[in-house]
Amino acid sequence: MRYLISALTAVLFAAPVFAQGITSSYAATPTGPVGLAEITIGETLAAKGDEYGEREFDRLIRTLTADLERELREVSLLADGEAGATLHVVIEDATPNRPTFAQQGGTPGLSFESYGRGGAHVMAELRAADGSLVATYDYSWTTPSIRDAQYASVWTDTNRTFDRFSSRLAASLRDAVNSGS
Repeated sequence: MRYLISALTAVLFAAPVFAQGITSSYAATPTGPVGLAEITIGETLAAKGDEYGEREFDRLIRTLTADLERELREVSLLADGEAGATLHVVIEDATPNRPTFAQQGGTPGLSFESYGRGGAHVMAELRAADGSLVATYDYSWTTPSIRDAQYASVWTDTNRTFDRFSSRLAASLRDAVNSGS
């Protein structure tokens, strides 16, 4: 009984964190398969290039690309050749849990021992072969408590955001393709 109460309490308090869903809007019925355009960095994150270090952007793009390819492949919607539509993804913003190499070098007193709340904001557009808008997706997440970041690496919460965005986008797209709406 004690275990059951503890488990239910944990679920109730964790629910708001996991309930944050992706916002998706379909202007047309999507069809598969979907191609993935090169992921770009949004203006808000680009403005942090000197602070974070430009090489960090490459790392973020590689991680999100791998997550999206894995999830789209899992729902059988990743194009191997010709695509019915192309997904254009922008990493609007990202916050590391720990200082990046560039941040540590540029700020006296900052070390890898420092940590904070991390997360990211990602947006995407699905465009048909003729360029018309099929769907938009928007997702953002930040760890709710600094205590959650205590044992995190530099991009732990950003990577978690990318993983959630990718799985939720793939599920939304699969459902829209299957339902025809």
